[in-house]
Amino acid sequence: MPVYMFEGKAPRIGAGTFIHPLAVVIGEAEIGRDCHLAAGAVVRADFAPIIIGDNTSIQDNAVLHVTPGDGVKIGNNVIVAHGAILHDVEVGDGCVIGMGAVVLQKARCEEGVVVAAGAVVPPGMVIPAGKLAAGNPARIVKDVSPELRAYAVMGIEEYRKLTRRYLESLREVGVT
Repeated sequence: MPVYMFEGKAPRIGAGTFIHPLAVVIGEAEIGRDCHLAAGAVVRADFAPIIIGDNTSIQDNAVLHVTPGDGVKIGNNVIVAHGAILHDVEVGDGCVIGMGAVVLQKARCEEGVVVAAGAVVPPGMVIPAGKLAAGNPARIVKDVSPELRAYAVMGIEEYRKLTRRYLESLREVGVT
């Protein structure tokens, strides 16, 4: 597993969490139970702590990083989609950060927020609970609909199931 101690600080990984062999976790990172870190995901807690709650999916090529004295805190039941970048942010429970979204320093997503694919959340922006933010720079465009909330909950559950499937059956095979 690509988990590295840095300057005496070792990541802590919760039970039932899957970290793909091509993902990287470095330093003062704490990853909750039943999480899924996909191929190419980077959790680089070399300057400050990164905390990831339970049942959270950090998908392919997502990057989480910090500035000295700051940190990243991600709640429970969160999806950080493919190629997203989060730097010194706070993301509440049940949020979805869309594919290719960028969430910049000291931004905060309250509970149940959806950041649309490709959005750029500027430094210091606070997105209130249950809102959808989109655009560059991101702006709040509407409430998260019941249909979108249901889709997000379904996605979180599907990644919980996928995590168990990976833990049970992922095996490296040689090329023949």
